[in-house]
Amino acid sequence: MALPLIRRAATALAVVAALSVVCFALLDAAPGDPAASVLEARNGGRPPAAADVARLRADMGLDEPLPVRYARWLSAAVRGDLGTSYLTGRPVTETLAATAPWTALLTAAATLLSAAGAVAVGLVAALTRRAWLRRAIDGLTFVLGGLPGFVAALLLLYVFTAATGLLPSGGVGRPGEPVTPYRLLTHLILPATALAFGHHFGIYVRLVASGVGRLRDAPHVDNARARGLPRRVVTTRHLMRPGLVPFTARLGVSVGTLLTGAYTTEVVFSWPGMGRQAIDAARGQDYPVLVAVVLVTGLVVVAANLAAELVVAALDPRTRAPGRPSMPTAPHPTPGETAHAR
Repeated sequence: MALPLIRRAATALAVVAALSVVCFALLDAAPGDPAASVLEARNGGRPPAAADVARLRADMGLDEPLPVRYARWLSAAVRGDLGTSYLTGRPVTETLAATAPWTALLTAAATLLSAAGAVAVGLVAALTRRAWLRRAIDGLTFVLGGLPGFVAALLLLYVFTAATGLLPSGGVGRPGEPVTPYRLLTHLILPATALAFGHHFGIYVRLVASGVGRLRDAPHVDNARARGLPRRVVTTRHLMRPGLVPFTARLGVSVGTLLTGAYTTEVVFSWPGMGRQAIDAARGQDYPVLVAVVLVTGLVVVAANLAAELVVAALDPRTRAPGRPSMPTAPHPTPGETAHAR
């Protein structure tokens, strides 16, 4: 596994490097002038003088060719310096350090909630013999599959905040009060739930249900039951382990969509993450902050895809060797299972 892992890591670095080039090129081609936007913000919305704009462009290095600016930025980025914000004058690393942990907390909570819920509901759909229950789950996944994230957020706000007042509407606490774990949890419930069930949850349930359901009556599963293995062992080892491979692969690929959905959710719930920061940077043409947000997002997506590949390889060892069939096969019984059967 060492050599394939090195190759995947090298590919991931190449993808991130290419993403930075594309991001720089697109921002350079975007309409407007960052120097003019900064001066206009400083002057309270009044149009700046042309001489002031030219002077600020020279100070910001915007009058230099794009390859020169990119080379200078890349040289500083590999040392951990992502530049300085045009609007605030603060280092971009400090700005990200204040917002990225909040986005990471929201995304991690939503991912765990979505994965746990999908596995639980998908297993029920795959293993139940009740047709009405399967139809109910199919209807639920159909509705959730077509429900946009921001609509789910607004519905949750109406039900649990406007109508009942059970949960706070946004933020991470009251102004001037310390953020305690309990208060943070109460503020995290609504945005994490909206993000978890408003993005791909229905697809996750169908993947779990189809992956486990096609193995429910497989010969090796019937053989495991006939040997007298406990139901827990049959479910976890012979059904879930190979049956969750498609779900795990899709979960890693969908992290990018989940992360971009987190930015929208942060705006709706006033969550102090990178979403509002990215919107403010886009409005003010704060290119250093925008590039940093795009690169952080790209790094998370690439890392999630790599982690998903490793988990899939652990669940289905046949995927480790190139040229082998990718379909999961019946897992061999462990010595403990064999002894139990005897």
